[in-house]
Amino acid sequence: MSTATARHVPVAEDRALPHRTDHHVARFRPRELLRLMSIRYGREIHADEAGLRLRDRMLDALALSGSEGRRRAENFLSLYCRWMTPSERESAIEAAFRDQRLWSAEALGNDLDVTEAERRRARILTFRAAGMTDDVMKARRTACNTAGRQKKREEARLYPKAKVSRVAQRLEAIVRILPADWVSIKTAGAEAKRQSPTHFAGKPGKKHLAAAVHDAVNLGLAQGRLEKRVVPGPKFQVAEIRRSRR
Repeated sequence: MSTATARHVPVAEDRALPHRTDHHVARFRPRELLRLMSIRYGREIHADEAGLRLRDRMLDALALSGSEGRRRAENFLSLYCRWMTPSERESAIEAAFRDQRLWSAEALGNDLDVTEAERRRARILTFRAAGMTDDVMKARRTACNTAGRQKKREEARLYPKAKVSRVAQRLEAIVRILPADWVSIKTAGAEAKRQSPTHFAGKPGKKHLAAAVHDAVNLGLAQGRLEKRVVPGPKFQVAEIRRSRR
């Protein structure tokens, strides 16, 4: 067990604090400590040295919970420390709210002698297992990141993703911009190029764009994703497309 102490935080009197707080410790640590208590003791904390430490650390966390903290502390002691007298409960709560102690993740894990198995089972995130120093945590993160990268490389080697052709990419760009009704292929191609210029990059000029759009539309027709019709225009017939409704 570590002799590391909590640091004091300059906070206002409890009555001046907001009704709720966004402090991550005040939001999550009490629930984690309750799960740890349930794993160790069940429905009531034991009145031994370890149990008293867990009780006091819970009160320290609740003392950071704003104006709700005092009521929550009273409920906690009434439910899980029934062996305490009313005066003892009041004294313990007053001491916690007077000192306003904020325990670091390392110090709290050492103080409560938390095992890694308990930490996983209680889904604890705001404090560590005993002995988990910054250097140990850094080494663990490095090993985890290395293993993750290796797994991704193995998955990429065993299950390579099929490459999407340039024509298919252009078809996706065209389908994405199509309105609900018919639109001319020329208009659709120009708008698709404006919104997704990288998919239509290539030789400059109208002929390249027309050929790229033509190939993409033909692929969409072959896949049944597009419908095509030809309608009279001012001078010539106009080819129009829309998303398939079949």
